[in-house]
Amino acid sequence: MAFSRQEIIVHVNKTLVEEFEVATDNLAPDKRLREDLELDSLDAVDMIVALEQGLKIRVDEEEAKQIRTIGDIYNFVEKMMARPAPVAAD
Repeated sequence: MAFSRQEIIVHVNKTLVEEFEVATDNLAPDKRLREDLELDSLDAVDMIVALEQGLKIRVDEEEAKQIRTIGDIYNFVEKMMARPAPVAAD
């Protein structure tokens, strides 16, 4: 299932508010996860799980390590959703 960029933004923002108690006034693409939102490495793992479950995507953890801002999350999810689904081995 494909999501528009706006749907991705809405889902990511909802996850940040509901799962990580981020204030809605902090939901801006330039907000840094560690410095501005005070999310730690455990929160990052939880975010990956929430994105995988909520959006039915597989997150590349090595690529996810490059995420620094909320805007990076939007871009990352958009990129992950654009990739073809892996083919199951028989």
